[in-house]
Amino acid sequence: MSLITSARSFVRRVRHDGVRCIPDMVYTRLMTLIHRDVLERENAARRAEEAAYQTWRRRHERPDPAPFHTDRRLSFLIPAYNTRPEHLRALADSLLAQSCHRWEACIYDGASPDARTREALAELAARDARFRVVMGEENDGISGNTNRAYAIAAGDVIALCDHDDLLAPDAVRCILEAAEGGADFIYTDEDKVSEDGTRFFESHLKADYAPDALRAGNYVCHITAMTRDLAEELIRADGALLRSAFDGSQDHDLALRACERARKIVHIPRILYHWRMLDASFSHQKAEKCVQAACHAVQEQLHRTGLEGRVGMETLRVRIRYAVPEGAVTAIVMGEGRIPPLPGEVIRVGSPEERNEAARRAKGEYLLFLHSGMTPLDRQTKENWLDEMLMYARRPDVGCVGSAILDAKRFYRHAGYAVDVPGGAVSHHAGQWLYGRPYMITDRLVRNVTGVSGGLLLIRRELFLRLGGFGDYAGDLAGADLGLKCLGAGLVNVYTPHARMVCRGTLPCLNGETPREDLQRFRSAWGEHPQERYYSPLFTRDGRMTIDMTEQEAEE
Repeated sequence: MSLITSARSFVRRVRHDGVRCIPDMVYTRLMTLIHRDVLERENAARRAEEAAYQTWRRRHERPDPAPFHTDRRLSFLIPAYNTRPEHLRALADSLLAQSCHRWEACIYDGASPDARTREALAELAARDARFRVVMGEENDGISGNTNRAYAIAAGDVIALCDHDDLLAPDAVRCILEAAEGGADFIYTDEDKVSEDGTRFFESHLKADYAPDALRAGNYVCHITAMTRDLAEELIRADGALLRSAFDGSQDHDLALRACERARKIVHIPRILYHWRMLDASFSHQKAEKCVQAACHAVQEQLHRTGLEGRVGMETLRVRIRYAVPEGAVTAIVMGEGRIPPLPGEVIRVGSPEERNEAARRAKGEYLLFLHSGMTPLDRQTKENWLDEMLMYARRPDVGCVGSAILDAKRFYRHAGYAVDVPGGAVSHHAGQWLYGRPYMITDRLVRNVTGVSGGLLLIRRELFLRLGGFGDYAGDLAGADLGLKCLGAGLVNVYTPHARMVCRGTLPCLNGETPREDLQRFRSAWGEHPQERYYSPLFTRDGRMTIDMTEQEAEE
């Protein structure tokens, strides 16, 4: 990062977060300088993974050989403006290479002044009748041009596609298969492709539908598809498919609105879209405007859904501050070590099995389960870290709330549980360094998870008791088990990065292997493969959140 870029980033953050953020910024910079060797090892590992990914991607993209037939048709909505001819042709080639030919490309050109773009579009229209090109007389912006493309679409399913990106060969087939299965909102995994189309990188392996993650940022992104019925419902409700008032994050606004009304949301865990990285892309040049538009879209959703909260921008990310409840909190603390200052009742327990009895005796409306030896990481949240958890726990659709637990050197011990793994549960970002580049910065975003650690867990007391409390586990599968109970009750569990804790001593619940008796009990309750919504099946099963390329390595 150049000195000028660093200075701009510093000024932007101070402007939005105030001078209170300066100590943490200085400390972060100091840590990256002191532990440069950690970053170098991390960067070397990433380079090796990216090199291996090129081969893995080609295998991953091989079309499904099984026969598939559908009467449905998929319409891609493609707004074009001064697109480079070579990029248009590359997109066209990826469409023509689709394993399922039930598609059309509805391209609306917003009066491109570049004659080469207009000539390339005319060539596409002559090349195949499925390229339906309209040469507009005015540029109506990305939302307006997409809406005009929708006006000429004839398909049963529509999908958004940028004018310079690429599609994997099975993209049409997979989306139409999902629609045949009853899905009315569909999204897929994606990666990025270099400007010249030769290098693929930063694969984004997504969670299944996660409402809190979607408010924090448009993680569904590409490919987004929906049935025509859902699209028409949105147009009737809001006057347009895409709304120009949200340009910059118009697709985020669309995803929020569509997921509110969709009857069946399906995530396809395959990388079916390649997002071309251009220096001139709108989001790179106007990042602040994009985040402001996203904040506007999220604030509108809160109003629509009756959630009480304020939305603002912090460090170029969406930050929601929900109303904090006034109910009392009882802290049930494991061990005799130090704990942060806590309001209200504190009950100390000496063993996991004592926690349920303590919960029954507690006077508070909310229960905070906390292992001793924890201290808040962030200076600016030392006074309100509990509020950050309470504002999620008060929501009737939320079960457990947790945050990150790090060791003294700032390596992640826990950031939410994945459960379809050999040991029963594994922590997201396990072993990754806070000051490095944890996967897709999901450690810094509010998101939904299958469960959270019993070492830092907040829940409504009434709900905890109604679900039967913690199961009879010696280790922290109790937290994963409770999370699954919440999911089974139709609730979501929330990870917030704004209440991170450092554990300077040992943390028994996260140390060592899972006790055999615990794993047997967990498997008896949830089966060999518990439903895992938020950790991709393409990831390694150790929590590091990197692609499992072992099959590719074996083939080679």
